[in-house]
Amino acid sequence: MLQASRSSYVCWRCALQRATSDAVVSRSSTRLLPRAKHPLWRRSLATVRHPASSEEFPDAQMRAREEEKEEEEAKSKKLPIRERLRKWDEEHQDEAKTILSDYADMGELSNTITRPQNVTMATFEVNSPLFDGDELGDLRSEDPNVKPGDMVELSSDGSRRPMLAICLGRFNGYEHYYTSSGKWFTGLGVKTLFVVHNFVSLAELEPVINELPSTTTPLEAMNALQDLNHNPSRATGAPLLRKMLQFSHEAEAVYQANAGTLDASSAFIGDPVKHRYLTLHEIAELLLPKSYQEDGKFKPQSLYAVHRALLQDEVFFRPLRQTGHKRSYLFEVSPLSEVRIIQKAENLVREYLEKAWNRPKDGRTPVDDFIKKARQLVDQSRKTRQWTKSGIIGPSTVKTSAPAPKVPEWSQTDIDLLSFMELWACYQKFPSYSQLQCHGSALLRALDRYRDAETLSPSTGWTFLQEVGWIPSWEIPARYSIRFPGVDIKPGGGYIRPFFGNLERHLKKDRLGPMRHTWEGLTAYCIDAESTMDIDDGVSLERTSDPNQFWMHIHVADPASSIQAETPVAKYAELIPQTIYLPGHFERMLPSGISQDIFSLAPNKPCLTFSSLVNRDGVILDHKITPGILTDVVYMTSEDVATAIEDHRDDPVVGGPELSLGPIPEPKPAPRPMTRPGDLKSHQRDELALFSELGKAIQARRLSRGATPFFQPRPEAQAYFDHLPQRERDDFLSSPGDPAIRIAYSHRSGTDLVENAMKLAGETAAQWCHERGIPIPFRSQPYATQNAALVQQYTRDVFYPLLRSGTKPDEHQWRQLRALIGADEITTTAGPHFTLGVPMYTKATSPLRRFSDLIVHWQIEAALVEERRRGASLVGNKDDSFLPFSREQLDRMLPMIRVREKQARALISGDGGDQWILQALVRAWQFGEAEIPETFRFHVVHVHGKRSALGRLDWFERPAILRSENMNNVLRMADIRVGDVYEVKLKNVNVHANQILVEALRVLEKKREDLVIAPEGDKTELLQV
Repeated sequence: MLQASRSSYVCWRCALQRATSDAVVSRSSTRLLPRAKHPLWRRSLATVRHPASSEEFPDAQMRAREEEKEEEEAKSKKLPIRERLRKWDEEHQDEAKTILSDYADMGELSNTITRPQNVTMATFEVNSPLFDGDELGDLRSEDPNVKPGDMVELSSDGSRRPMLAICLGRFNGYEHYYTSSGKWFTGLGVKTLFVVHNFVSLAELEPVINELPSTTTPLEAMNALQDLNHNPSRATGAPLLRKMLQFSHEAEAVYQANAGTLDASSAFIGDPVKHRYLTLHEIAELLLPKSYQEDGKFKPQSLYAVHRALLQDEVFFRPLRQTGHKRSYLFEVSPLSEVRIIQKAENLVREYLEKAWNRPKDGRTPVDDFIKKARQLVDQSRKTRQWTKSGIIGPSTVKTSAPAPKVPEWSQTDIDLLSFMELWACYQKFPSYSQLQCHGSALLRALDRYRDAETLSPSTGWTFLQEVGWIPSWEIPARYSIRFPGVDIKPGGGYIRPFFGNLERHLKKDRLGPMRHTWEGLTAYCIDAESTMDIDDGVSLERTSDPNQFWMHIHVADPASSIQAETPVAKYAELIPQTIYLPGHFERMLPSGISQDIFSLAPNKPCLTFSSLVNRDGVILDHKITPGILTDVVYMTSEDVATAIEDHRDDPVVGGPELSLGPIPEPKPAPRPMTRPGDLKSHQRDELALFSELGKAIQARRLSRGATPFFQPRPEAQAYFDHLPQRERDDFLSSPGDPAIRIAYSHRSGTDLVENAMKLAGETAAQWCHERGIPIPFRSQPYATQNAALVQQYTRDVFYPLLRSGTKPDEHQWRQLRALIGADEITTTAGPHFTLGVPMYTKATSPLRRFSDLIVHWQIEAALVEERRRGASLVGNKDDSFLPFSREQLDRMLPMIRVREKQARALISGDGGDQWILQALVRAWQFGEAEIPETFRFHVVHVHGKRSALGRLDWFERPAILRSENMNNVLRMADIRVGDVYEVKLKNVNVHANQILVEALRVLEKKREDLVIAPEGDKTELLQV
């Protein structure tokens, strides 16, 4: 850490002494102290000094200004003291505005080095609202499901000190917590890395809960009460405080007894060149003696001691906050090679700052050479691309035929410094309270090219890497922040997995060949978009002797029959567990030579068929799984199927406008022969119509059990690079153009035939495996099962009527449903899935695009082979010795599989897709590439204390933040209510931070009422809200 005596916060007297050559300074010269408009010493937050040049203030000019000020001072002394003070205040209004606050807003860095760490002032990290109606069990499915009596560790971006808190319960949609400092606070749910379930009983919570405000108290009133320190008395909370304190002391005792090992944990765990990914339990097994285990498990106190020890290391260990499993979150352990880069960069920056401070007459540091080359590239970039404060550089102003820019010769030290900047700005590897944050900022300040930046934060570092060509101008930050374990990012697009050689040579002979049934006389209909490359499912219908009963077949591609579970092909697929459809970064799970050329469904290709015997009432009478070979395959789009069978959805159409930037190319021709409605034979049209009718009957039964009818469309972005040449030289990228972007609401297929069929296949696979005791990744919602009556009542009376009417549920309604349903589980134990309305479920219809489906196929096919060997069914079986994965093996695999799946979805449907929309917004707003409204409607959905309001814009439902300093005297923070609507305009859009800031123009709709808060003793407190 830099020495305190060389801090950038220098008093004016010292600054004056350093700015003048004489050791003795007269009293009259104090008028030369730094001012906002007279920067003898530029205002700085870094340790690099930038004194004003002699050109800015020549001696004659300074003497003239000095004489003028002496005359003004003599005149002012004759004025009464009050008038003198009033005049001074008028002349120096700008100085008051330049005072910098080191309290950070949400997601920003804060001053945790010099500010005392007062736990009573902490702002805890809580969940953000469900702005876009995230699909249940998808983007938020791993948030910890905290129950009353559970103890959690609260983290704060603005504090190095964690805090323990006990969950008091959820009231009126908000979770209430009582912290180890005696503070009560509320939130939408906490982001925590450590949970101790059932820490205290409900009876122990009751006295504290009785002192809370009424459960009907609105958020604004609760915020006001918390600001007034309206906490339960410490006497009432004493039993809870003592238990949390005792827990901390016991954890500290474990740490002290094993400090030598825990403080040097990196020596026991780190790998020389590769990242490692371990759960807290796995790390504890490596670091703590077995004597701390009871029945093979560690006590929570022991785990917490390891947890705190790991978080103290800012370089080696990083918890995967966005992707951790709720019961066993992961730590990313940095390789020694990466740690050396960080340590080297830290030493180089320190050396540079020391020499810059002491002003040596001779000698240059490696950082000086790096800065010279980087300045050259930054200046070169700004000739064609404007720098912005929006976490992205501007669009290119040159034609696509422009020559490639010159790239300087980078030394290995230069590459190491760029790698450090990548770790800091792209991967955001360091916690916000880390002192390592200042080294990236110091390099940016030394470049002297980012004076217009409000802060030299990782967002500014991201634009620097774009300007020097380390990453392309349209790169998606989420690709770095949501990194797949064991996979490197390829700058410019795609991913780099370890080299396994020629993967096709590892394919084996079809082990189900002798068992395959040839589906003669049946037509399989593969219904996908024309652009789909990997065809992994199709449907067919088989009539029976009973006119009211039919076999519904779902044929699925069968790569598992030739890819063994332990081969390099399987390991290659496991690293990216599902195909990534992020625009500009498409990445298949399996190589195209395998997925598309060998196993994509087509005539005479192998398939695994999931069949259900169904009557016209939608009752499933029987099921079976059969390996087979297709003979007749018809390829169609869902729109053509809907036209052919005259089908239509009952769902209300909810959409919105579209936005396009750049040349949108014409759709490419389909890579396979497509069948149009007029090409179908009459019996084929009848088969499709009957299949659709049966699927609707089955879905009606699911809906009666509480299944979600549908999810409303979300805005999505597509990027097009057809017109865009890209150059790469020595790993540095340059592109003279920019991708075209189109934003529109997601399009629901013309018929629900495929959707209902895929659910049926998943239910069939789960039932078949459960009957035979085959462990697979079952998908369930156990918490919803516990709350079945409440969930059914809420969905029936409140939530689903809104969906059917075409009204989007608001954030509060989504949150309430999410609280009742809880998280999705991936487990080897079958259980009900409420939102699908099925008794058990797994995913099995996309083995070319999803690794968990491949696991299901491996397990099923091993069971089929075993049944053939035995000559009998495995129903009732409890042996798993013949399976590729035993139940114990699969239990160890599932947490990592869940992590990777969540990363993929968050990248495609979460931050990754959102950042393409923000790129389009920046280009339209700042560079006029498309028309957008000058003002927007801002619907308030959450109030973040006294700091900001979170809301949703009426432009593709984008989340935005209205901060207190951007109110423009239109209103005060105390006046903001959830449900208010304001007219706002854009203040800033930051692609890197995934953030839109707005400023208020006027109030459009106001929600206002008087509410009585629960009494305290015999007093009743009335707040105007």
